[in-house]
Amino acid sequence: MEGQLRLGCIPTIAPFLLGDLVQEINQRYPKLHLLLREDTTSNLLSALRSGELDVLILALPVEIGNMEKRIVGHDPFRMVISRHQADRIRVPIKYDDLPDESVFLLENEHCLTEHAVSACKLTDKEKINPFTATSLHTLVQMVANGLGTTFIPQMAIDHGLLDNQNLVVVDPPGQKAYREIGLVWRPSSSRTHTFEQLSQVVSELL
Repeated sequence: MEGQLRLGCIPTIAPFLLGDLVQEINQRYPKLHLLLREDTTSNLLSALRSGELDVLILALPVEIGNMEKRIVGHDPFRMVISRHQADRIRVPIKYDDLPDESVFLLENEHCLTEHAVSACKLTDKEKINPFTATSLHTLVQMVANGLGTTFIPQMAIDHGLLDNQNLVVVDPPGQKAYREIGLVWRPSSSRTHTFEQLSQVVSELL
């Protein structure tokens, strides 16, 4: 791989992947220059369709129209609660045991919210707090202050999001829940081979 590659990534993946990806690309493909953009899924897809970006790293499923995609990994969802709260809630957790408005989520423009609610089968909307956060870091602080619980992707935990926080990580109720991580590009692109190679690198990092 060589040349310039304009890559977009969503905020709930970018902080936990792009640093490692850039380092790996620099080592394995020193002639490839990545130009990175972090934005929401809808904005990135618009930029891809208009030709502003070459390839995206997204959480799936999401509506991508006729775009090409490659699934490169699965990122499990975990539930996070404060240690104080954990002493009062039975584990494994049942949603019925949670107080109303005790589940904190990201703003709707972040696809993580829809993915987490769907994958983790949270159907009782009364459990969801009307406050919405702009970042995973804000969600963690809300939980750390004993205000409730939230869903955090495993890749964020692996990269230290919960370090130095007095928090407990548990599995959501039911079957194991996860989001898919995939690369997306225009079907008309002449760089499919490059994107396939990039997919392999990302897969190895997940």
